[in-house]
Amino acid sequence: IVIIYADWFYGCNTRHRKELGVFPKCFIRIKEAIVSKSGSYETIVPKELPIVQEITSVLREWGVIWKDHYMYGGNQEDFENIREMMLELIDFRRVIMSRKLTRDEMKVMQQKVTSKIDMGNARLGLDLVVRDEDGDILDPTQTSTISLYRQHQLATQRIIDEKESVREFNSSYQNSTSRIVLVTCAKTTSFNLYVNVKNFVCRVGEDADVLISLYDAKEGSFLSENYLMKWGNQGMPKDLDLLNNLRVVFTDMGTRDTTRERVYLLCQVIRVGRMDVKDADNRKQTRNVRRPFGVAAYDVTEILKSTICDVDEKPYFIPFMQCGERDFMENTIRKVTSTKEINHKGQGLYVQLRRLHGDLKQVQKEYPHLFTSNTAIARKIGFPDVIVQEDVRNDLYVTFTQGEFKKGSKTSDKNVEVTMVVCNQHGDDIPNVISEGAGGDMVSSYRSVVYYHEDKPKWFETVKVCIPIDDFYGSHLKFTFKHKSSSEAKDKVERPFAMAYIKLMKENGTTLSDNFHNLLVYKFDSKRHENPRVYLKLPSTYKELEKVSHPGIPLKQFPIQSPECSLVLNTNDSFMITTEVCSTKITHNVDLMGLLKWRENPSSLKHNLTAFMAVDGAEIVKFLQDALDALFNILMQNSDSDLYDELVFDALIFLVGLISDRKFHQFRPKLDEYIQENFSATLAYNKLMVVLKHNVENAHDHKKHSSLLKTIKSLSYIFKFVTRSRILFAALNEGKGKQQFEISLRQVFGAFNNLLADRGDASSFVNLQTAVLKHIPETIPEILKVLEASEFSQDLVVFLNSAPRGKLTRQKLQCMVKIVHSTLFQVAEGRRVLLPTMLESIQRLMEMHREQELCITLLSDVLDLLHADSVGSTADDISIIIRDCFRTIVQSVIRMDRKSVLAGNCVAVMTAMLRQMHEFHYSEYILLFDTEIDLLDFLMEILLVFQDLMSKNVYPKDWNEMIMLQNSVFLKALRYFSNIIRERFMNPFEYQVWNNFFHCSITFLTQQSLQLENFSTVKRTKILSRYRDMRRETGFEIRSMWFNLGQHKYDFIPSLVGPVLEMTLIPENELRKKTIPIFFDMMQCEFMSALQPGSKVIKKNFQKFEHELISRLDALVEGGRGDEQYKELFFEIMKVLFDGHPTMREQGLAFVEMIKELLQRLLEYRDVIHDENKENRMSCTVNLLNFYHDIGRQEMYVRYLHKLCDLHLECENFTEAAYTLMLYLKMLRWSDESLPVILQSKRYSSAKTHRELKEKLFYDVIDCLDKGKMWEKSIEMCKELAQQYEQETLDYIRLSEILQRQAECYNRIMNKVRPDPYYFRVGYYGLGFPSFIQNKVFIYRGKELERLSDFSSRLQNQFPNAQLLKTLAPPSDDVKNSPSQYLQINSVSPLMELKPQLANRKVHTQILKYYKVNEVQKFTYSRKRDETNNDVTQLWLERTNLVTSYPFPGILQWFPVTSTHAFEVSPLENAVETLESKNQNIKSLIDQHRSDALLRVDSLSMQLQGCVDASVNGGISNYKFFYSEEFLKDANISTRELVKRLRNITTMQLLLLERGLELHRLKAPESLMPLQQLMEERFQQMKDFVSKEYDIKVSFA
Repeated sequence: IVIIYADWFYGCNTRHRKELGVFPKCFIRIKEAIVSKSGSYETIVPKELPIVQEITSVLREWGVIWKDHYMYGGNQEDFENIREMMLELIDFRRVIMSRKLTRDEMKVMQQKVTSKIDMGNARLGLDLVVRDEDGDILDPTQTSTISLYRQHQLATQRIIDEKESVREFNSSYQNSTSRIVLVTCAKTTSFNLYVNVKNFVCRVGEDADVLISLYDAKEGSFLSENYLMKWGNQGMPKDLDLLNNLRVVFTDMGTRDTTRERVYLLCQVIRVGRMDVKDADNRKQTRNVRRPFGVAAYDVTEILKSTICDVDEKPYFIPFMQCGERDFMENTIRKVTSTKEINHKGQGLYVQLRRLHGDLKQVQKEYPHLFTSNTAIARKIGFPDVIVQEDVRNDLYVTFTQGEFKKGSKTSDKNVEVTMVVCNQHGDDIPNVISEGAGGDMVSSYRSVVYYHEDKPKWFETVKVCIPIDDFYGSHLKFTFKHKSSSEAKDKVERPFAMAYIKLMKENGTTLSDNFHNLLVYKFDSKRHENPRVYLKLPSTYKELEKVSHPGIPLKQFPIQSPECSLVLNTNDSFMITTEVCSTKITHNVDLMGLLKWRENPSSLKHNLTAFMAVDGAEIVKFLQDALDALFNILMQNSDSDLYDELVFDALIFLVGLISDRKFHQFRPKLDEYIQENFSATLAYNKLMVVLKHNVENAHDHKKHSSLLKTIKSLSYIFKFVTRSRILFAALNEGKGKQQFEISLRQVFGAFNNLLADRGDASSFVNLQTAVLKHIPETIPEILKVLEASEFSQDLVVFLNSAPRGKLTRQKLQCMVKIVHSTLFQVAEGRRVLLPTMLESIQRLMEMHREQELCITLLSDVLDLLHADSVGSTADDISIIIRDCFRTIVQSVIRMDRKSVLAGNCVAVMTAMLRQMHEFHYSEYILLFDTEIDLLDFLMEILLVFQDLMSKNVYPKDWNEMIMLQNSVFLKALRYFSNIIRERFMNPFEYQVWNNFFHCSITFLTQQSLQLENFSTVKRTKILSRYRDMRRETGFEIRSMWFNLGQHKYDFIPSLVGPVLEMTLIPENELRKKTIPIFFDMMQCEFMSALQPGSKVIKKNFQKFEHELISRLDALVEGGRGDEQYKELFFEIMKVLFDGHPTMREQGLAFVEMIKELLQRLLEYRDVIHDENKENRMSCTVNLLNFYHDIGRQEMYVRYLHKLCDLHLECENFTEAAYTLMLYLKMLRWSDESLPVILQSKRYSSAKTHRELKEKLFYDVIDCLDKGKMWEKSIEMCKELAQQYEQETLDYIRLSEILQRQAECYNRIMNKVRPDPYYFRVGYYGLGFPSFIQNKVFIYRGKELERLSDFSSRLQNQFPNAQLLKTLAPPSDDVKNSPSQYLQINSVSPLMELKPQLANRKVHTQILKYYKVNEVQKFTYSRKRDETNNDVTQLWLERTNLVTSYPFPGILQWFPVTSTHAFEVSPLENAVETLESKNQNIKSLIDQHRSDALLRVDSLSMQLQGCVDASVNGGISNYKFFYSEEFLKDANISTRELVKRLRNITTMQLLLLERGLELHRLKAPESLMPLQQLMEERFQQMKDFVSKEYDIKVSFA
């Protein structure tokens, strides 16, 4: 905004700053922004969120493409796709701008937006956007070159993966009946299954418990706990708040679950009500009985295996199967999961399913909308693949399996109901610790399903028991068995008839094992009171019974009864359960407990340590700290003895290896925390290092390779323990023992060095060496806590050099990569020691072409690290890298295949080196070259590499950020190199290095990635704000180098003319102004150069320059370079320069005018080169053709001759194509001289001499003339060829052939009918036409049988916006100067110029006919002077004669009119001409019919009738006035002569009509005889009239 006035702003759009105007305030919204200036460039950044700015920028860019698709007829599907993408982005922007999103929601939204933008850009072919981990766009100026390259790779791969996901989704979509919404999922082994129950349709009739779980049909076991829905008898949830909100997430699924063959989502329906639903009307029935009702199941195996998160908007239907009368629920489950078709009768569940990747914590964060307060979490029965440290569980899953109960005193089998409670050690119930299923409340007791009159029930019911860890010890499960009577009255008095129990903890401190448990069933003695404490002394399972029973007595006969209680063992009844403990607090492993309580039995310590290493990892990690404490206590309490050191060390290695496993990697922080906070073994470091050193030194013992390999893999944590122990010891003892510790540490490394140095070839030994190289770098952070960086770096250098050269090369490089990523390499002292060793390996291997990928990776990582500010000063490091590896990398770039992936990385490394070099680095590097030749070789090499990379970039076109960064780095390098070239290679002068610099710089400047005018406004603005216009800076550098050449400039003429021209054609105004004067300097240099070497006579011309400039200008402008502004600027600058140079002024100004004219014609040609209007293209081609002919540029002339010929052949203008080739013929001679290069043609590549080429052209011309029916011209060509064959080459065979062809042409002239072409005059008026036809008049030769109406339509189709002028009057100046287009079209008649040899001779009409319309250059047309007067005796005409620039036919079907002559024609003259024309037509028809007896008489009939029937056109009677006395009395001599001539013509017409009627009588069929009679009658009347009125008497022979 420049000015604010009232309700208006005066200013400009930021994208079009030159266009100033006024804007109403109400249409403008003021937006806060930050304006930054860099030179003449201004950057405006709105104060908005970066993601909002990006969306805005993207919408603008996509909007232009979208409009282009609409305007220029793009693909409709693409048009709709862009529209949809833009609408989505607009919606996203609106949501973000509302500022209602939480931080997590904003992060999710940003991921969606960036994903949509990246996919859209890829689809539209736009530049790749590189982002950081948060989705923000990376700033290349703040990002290292290597990081930027790697982010480009990641972004490319991400888009490929997303496209693949879309394809995979589309494939699944086509096979699915429901609509799926694709969600991008992270690659993780953990996942969850989200289930949303939309409806449950089932005719239960009573309340029901609906239990949903995951079920493995092959194993016949539940995978998860239940999700409980309490369903009311009205067909909806009892809790109405859950209506439409029944959600559950089944968690902890992992890789193992994806390998299961048949997994089902299982729904069990348990009716809660009467024993028999059929007795529903009987109010005396027992209520609240849990009875099996049915099962529904859906196979989710494929969903669990899928790698795509998908949402089915249409719910899945899960059919329901009702239980049979005597079916167990387990049997029904098996039926449902094995039956393909279920007769569900419309009953079942409607659910939505969705696979959520990640652990529970992750998905709750990523999908907060799915996890409402009502979303239940159903845990897996068992631990997941990856155990999360924070996942604290203490769950016991109890499954009622089966039982057997004798009916006893009952008349029928019992209806057994099992009730389970959890009791403490006193027998008291623990309340609310039982879960029937997720989503339900905790209960104090659980009642089983009741099977009617079943003595061997199979329940298959699972419940979860959640007891606080403090209450777990001493607790037990108590089961009571009761007969459920159908009668409510009987059921009330029914007491439990038996019980069973099981303790949760064993005497050895372990918990209940995960297994089947066959419980003892104790019958209640109804006469005695039950003592709850006493039964705990009784055995609970048959295993316990075996321990107390006597040998020889069967268990079922062994009497168990306590006198203190009412329980009696009933050996006839049985009850079985299975349990599974999922606890991170307690264990059922005896060996683990043995280690934890090692002090209670020291004699078993060796056994316990050995057994500990066989314990399951899931058990150990629960007691990680206790196990570590136990191990280090054993180590410390035996400090004077090494009795258990090896075993403790092995156990420690086992434990560390366990934590390193992927399944338990979440416990690593816990182990680290233990080492830092709880570890206190101050003397452990000595013992650990002694054992470690001993093990490594005994590496030759093959039996120990396996254990040593595990040790090496655990080195990181071993040294964590060692260094922590040493630090604690030093803190307690004021740093004592430091020297001895360092000696021990170096002895350990010495053992590793010896291990590496060994040349053993056994595979297990090589594996050890490989492991050492892999895991030693992991110890660096810990060792740095106790050793100085410089000292430890020296040790590492020795370690790296220990490996024999040529062996373990790859592993050694991988070790170096890890060292680079360690904290040691971030310290300058460490880098100073390590870097030379690394660079020596890189240089040696790269030169040997070995392990190039790893070498480049290593060097990439080094350079990436050195870019960071946190590593301090890196100047010395860069100096070392440049000194040792720069030349090696440059040569590797030269050698590598540009298409290989490694090439891109290698170029990125070279770019990173150059980017991190400062001026003093260049100076240092230049000083490294011993001789000038070495320096010269390097400069030429690097310039050629730059030029090659710029002309054939290794990066994809959409890697714009990478390409632009590379360009900015190369530009900086070119500046330094230009200074070096000026200083070191000017005297003596080295042409090649200067030449390489010029060509490299101009290639840089002209590369496509820098042509800003070809980019969108958004992209152009971004580049300018970040890098400015690098073309301008490069051009200034080239100019400076040119003017520093001095006397050597002439060496670069004309070789540098083309490249400089290419540079000046770039549409950057300042660049053009600075570089166009180079041309003047070149011309001046050539003009003043010596005519001969050593001569003092100057050349006084610049022909070499002129020749090269014209040749290159033609090719470049046709290729799209140059514009009107360039033409004017070139003319203006060069004219001023030549005006100021008196010696060159005349030649120079002529040259400038010529180039201006050439540019004008080239630009016109380029504008129409792709135009559908081929005639415009032909016109421009001829303009250039003539220009090059005039200035004597034969090679260019020939080039455009071929272009014109091709255009004619495309349009089937064979005659014009022939005339075009005739121009080529004129340049050739009938001689055997070799063809000069300028006359050679690719089309006739086999022709080596003038004669050969001319002969081939002759035949092509004859062919074209033959197709164009120009046989007269073809005869001329045949005659010339025949003369050559007859007199020069004496080739009679060919002579015979050409004479036969010539004869055929004569025959066709006389016998073939060929329509006469019509000619038309066309005036192009108005400034709306192209400049080469603007306000000009042309004569057109029409196509075969093309009349005025057809021609006019064709022309109007070419110029659809043109208006057709209605009259032939000359247009006014207003019309000519109008910006519109006006066409004036009319027919013209050719004026025949008969050849002398045919003049005054009787010539056959067929012969004469050709000359009437061919070989003509003059044309005429007439128009009435008074349009309102139709009286022929008063009809004055205005006649216009036109002369064209060339005769017709010619190289075009049209030529401009060069002269015009208008004059008047009197009525008498008009009458004479009209009758003469009519007579000629009649005579022609008569001749045709006499020569061709088979010719139809239709045309003759029409012509004769038109003449003899006065009613048709008035006939001769129209001219009666001219014979009257009134007309003749005042007539002069010429008029009287005309009247006399009119009388003679009339007489001739009567004679011709007589002959015509006779001929017509002879040829007319019978059907035309009435017409014949009528015409004869009319003719007689006509003769009588002429005789009477005109006194003309004709006697007919």
